[in-house]
Amino acid sequence: KYRIKKQISVIIASLLLVTMLGTPVVAETEQATEQIQEQTTEQTDEQLPIPEERQLPLLVDDADLLTDSEEEELETQLDEISERQQLDVAVVTVNSLDGKTAEAYADDFYDYNGYGYGDDNSGILLLISMEDRDWHMTTCGFGITAFTDAGMDYMQEQFVSYLSDGEYMEAFQKYATLCDDFITQADTGEPYDSNNMPHEPL
Repeated sequence: KYRIKKQISVIIASLLLVTMLGTPVVAETEQATEQIQEQTTEQTDEQLPIPEERQLPLLVDDADLLTDSEEEELETQLDEISERQQLDVAVVTVNSLDGKTAEAYADDFYDYNGYGYGDDNSGILLLISMEDRDWHMTTCGFGITAFTDAGMDYMQEQFVSYLSDGEYMEAFQKYATLCDDFITQADTGEPYDSNNMPHEPL
């Protein structure tokens, strides 16, 4: 199963990151989730099989940045957008990248956990790593069309300030809303890009 992918990675300025990250937290995860993610992060010379169907929810908060009620609310929002737009919109938080770059970790997490809608595995995934002070957005399928480099630059300008203030729920909800609007715009045949950006913040 071959996936065409495009990524954009941004390392947030040190001052912003110190404010954003605070003290690393140790998150508890269910055993089944841990087993799947061990496959994602394991360094091996043999390529792992890519599952045909998604193995994990659209929200995986292993860094425990959200309360239980916030997780439920955000997952409902991500599920609704993804089903309506026919494109997976995912958020993943982790404590560590386990020695990988944010780009490699996000790509592997997306692929080896079966994210993506339809035959072209359309989707976008936002990865936040607390310990490594890094984040990354990866896209696939129609997500490559909907989220151009310029478009994702615009998006990160809209939600990173919430991360810097520790307002994680607000940041992720803003990301989800932006994704919804960007997909809708791309469906018109004119996705947001450097010469076609929103006039007002979405």
